[in-house]
Amino acid sequence: MVLLIDSHTHIFPPHFGAKRWELLDQDQTFASLYSHPEKLLASAIDLVSEMDLSGIDISVAAGIGWTDFRLARQANDYVIASVRQHPDRLIGLCAINPLWGAAAIEEIYRCADAGLRGIGELHPDS
Repeated sequence: MVLLIDSHTHIFPPHFGAKRWELLDQDQTFASLYSHPEKLLASAIDLVSEMDLSGIDISVAAGIGWTDFRLARQANDYVIASVRQHPDRLIGLCAINPLWGAAAIEEIYRCADAGLRGIGELHPDS
């Protein structure tokens, strides 16, 4: 049996789409990646639907290297919930920024305890 795995996807809490323009001002990494209005902010439901259409068995859902800790935590909580909802389809990674110091380490442990499998992604320019 062959599994098709997409090893690089991003999912966002659905309410982030409605707050997109506010988030651009709040987070440097988000602004650098999602300032163009045509860039899609996919939810877990969007991702799993696209996986079904494309024949993808499993996707690895990573964060974006947030600069704002509160946004990262919200995004991590969403990835945790999404993986729990789709345990056979999604593998989740924790988003942290090393500049957060001890808070980054605590977030890694919190996410690992909740079932996320690693860290991703780091965004070195922010």
